Amino acid sequence: MNNYYNQVKNSPLFFGIKDEELKGLLECFRARIRTYEEGEFVIRQGDRVLNLYLVLEGGVNIEKDSYWGRRIIVTRINPNENIALAFVASKSESNVDAVAIKKTKVLVLSYEKCTSMCQNACTRHKVLINNMFEVLSKENIELIQKIENVSQKSIRDKLLTYLSNEAQKNKSNSFDIMFNRQDMADYLNIDRSAMCFELSKLQKEGVITYQKNKFVLHSVESFSY
Repeated sequence: MNNYYNQVKNSPLFFGIKDEELKGLLECFRARIRTYEEGEFVIRQGDRVLNLYLVLEGGVNIEKDSYWGRRIIVTRINPNENIALAFVASKSESNVDAVAIKKTKVLVLSYEKCTSMCQNACTRHKVLINNMFEVLSKENIELIQKIENVSQKSIRDKLLTYLSNEAQKNKSNSFDIMFNRQDMADYLNIDRSAMCFELSKLQKEGVITYQKNKFVLHSVESFSY
């Protein structure tokens, strides 16, 4: 735990909690670190989620398989981000899988302990619960953006909306995306080959340039979508 203490302290979940208080909270919350190998499930669809999960290293895909087995990536959870906070807060069964994309270390905390106010109604608990609401709000905003991306009618429009949102999020027309091509296609719910064809077409038109995960958006006269 000591190796990750500063990272945990600076995570959105524990923002504003003093050092001496955080150490006591982690002990109270039965904090422990678990390691997941690539492809291993952190949470399975149908699980009742009883813990909070904070990614420390690696990454986790939130995925859902259709009845016919087609994978859809709902989102990617990176270090310092939480997994499935909405499910544990609502006390409902998970309708998605959380899968490690590579060797991943996760801080596991008892949700019941996190949300049970102590007799003194101490400030640290109030700060933590407020932080949880903020994290949930940001997750909802990201899901709204995901809906905007995938609700576009054509593959071209889905790509341009996604890349435009990424540029705005990074406050630059040059940025790296977190997905490889297959994961990007699964995230946008489109065919990988058709997506790659459209990306190549956009590059030939001078709308974008890209190299692996690096993208640059260009202003092109008379261009619209």
